[in-house]
Amino acid sequence: MMKAAQYVAPGQIDIVEVPLPPLAPGQVLLRVDKVAVCGSDLHELYDSPVENYPYKPGRSGHECVATVESTSGTDVHTGDRVLVIPPGADALVEYLALEPRYLIPIPDSLNMEQGLLAQQLGTVIWCCRKLSNVLDKTVVVVGQGPAGLLFTTLLYHMGAKRIIGLDVVDHRLATSRQMGASHTVNVYHTDPVAAVAELTGGRMADVVCEVVGKEETINLCPDLARDHAELALFGVPKRNTFPFAYEKFLRKQLRTVTSAHTQSEPNYRSFRLALDMIAQGRIDVSHLVSHRLPFMAVRRAFELAETKQDGAVKVMMDFNLKAAPQAQQGTAAPVF
Repeated sequence: MMKAAQYVAPGQIDIVEVPLPPLAPGQVLLRVDKVAVCGSDLHELYDSPVENYPYKPGRSGHECVATVESTSGTDVHTGDRVLVIPPGADALVEYLALEPRYLIPIPDSLNMEQGLLAQQLGTVIWCCRKLSNVLDKTVVVVGQGPAGLLFTTLLYHMGAKRIIGLDVVDHRLATSRQMGASHTVNVYHTDPVAAVAELTGGRMADVVCEVVGKEETINLCPDLARDHAELALFGVPKRNTFPFAYEKFLRKQLRTVTSAHTQSEPNYRSFRLALDMIAQGRIDVSHLVSHRLPFMAVRRAFELAETKQDGAVKVMMDFNLKAAPQAQQGTAAPVF
């Protein structure tokens, strides 16, 4: 038997015991080392229709690194360290059995934590591939959670002239400045439209990246953008339908890209590029992880990620961690 996390009701996650996965021919048995909480996991746990619960044990974990425990007729070797792209998004478990095509080797120069962070960076790269050239442009990134921070640092390395990070949590804005933002705005205290107008001399942003997924932040985006700007919609909304400021969007003739299903990209190009960029030292992810907790503390991990208390940015669970969790401490703040 092995332990797994299961969403049993809205906002309620339990540790359960389930059978070890059988190893079919051509599969690899993986011992999961670390998993991280993603914003889409929070959406699944807290905002799904009641009839969806209980979820299958292990779902919806998908930010995962593992060590190969054993193989059955594959070219993968015992002890290999891999970034896992689980097709069932069911990685909140101690062990997985998968075909090698769902595994990406982690370079020897990276530790497992860096390898894990390449998963979310890969999703950001996948979105940014769809944007036009951002060199010398002004970009606003709405939301400075883990994905928003990765947008900030990637756009910085892509040559954006000015990157304005918006959030309501001061410790995340401080991290934003460390990761490449030229300006940050706490929208809890400052009108973001007025702030962007002042910073751009009234021209507004050439590119706006929405990385929150809330009705109010999505509807804020057209006000931040200049005419004919680009809008990247990355955040996962809590509802399938909601009022949208369509006329502002229409009148400004905004070009819009959306992004999802990075795992469908042939050969996982964006995930592989993310690993390469971190390994080469071109993207520094060392500022992202704020909390490292044992897997058995999964309830606390999701609570921190949802409330953003105690300085939470990226919350990670480690199956090998038995001691007291390591964390950066901060103060509670409103959710953005």
